[in-house]
Amino acid sequence: METIIGSAINTKVLKRQNFNKEPNGLETLIEAYAIKTSNRVSVVPEKNTLHSAFSSASTTYPRMAVESVATEEEDGGITSMLVTYVGLTSLTGLPPAIVRLLPTAGAGIYGPPMVIEVEFVTDVTEAQFSSGQQASTNPLQVAGWTKFIPMPASINGTILPTNPRSPFNNNGAVIERYYGYCSDSFACERRGIFLVAKNIYAEKQQIATIS
Repeated sequence: METIIGSAINTKVLKRQNFNKEPNGLETLIEAYAIKTSNRVSVVPEKNTLHSAFSSASTTYPRMAVESVATEEEDGGITSMLVTYVGLTSLTGLPPAIVRLLPTAGAGIYGPPMVIEVEFVTDVTEAQFSSGQQASTNPLQVAGWTKFIPMPASINGTILPTNPRSPFNNNGAVIERYYGYCSDSFACERRGIFLVAKNIYAEKQQIATIS
């Protein structure tokens, strides 16, 4: 590795890059810099600063943002700085979703006793993600009944499992409404300019008796 003398550093010198990809497709990039110790306060980037706005690499990534920074002072008036970015190196598109089938006692109605967990990366805001989890236009929804969010056919291009049976509505002394796999819970975590979301889907039905 090239020896860097503190007095020769103008602002920051990029020494190396290390890339890593998480199972959900989100990528991390660690860049190692040498900076003047006297410039540390002014040079260290803020969290969520875009890679394209800070990095001195020849190729920059506008969809990656600073997640953390670590510095270590060395001899000669220089400081080593590790900048960790998170996001996507691609300019467009989103990684495929991960689908997990989780055995769950009592979860099955017409299908096996399991729930479906989908982990995926999305570029919407927290408010947009939350609003998208509100009960939507299910043709079986009726006033006075609980409203469910049907599981989509696909997320980020990944085809999700089909319902064990098609949703249906039986009327009579016992009214049964079967909705198939619907949203059971959801959560998300902000990572740079993206959210990493996990949605749980379970079979849903409602039964009422007319006296």
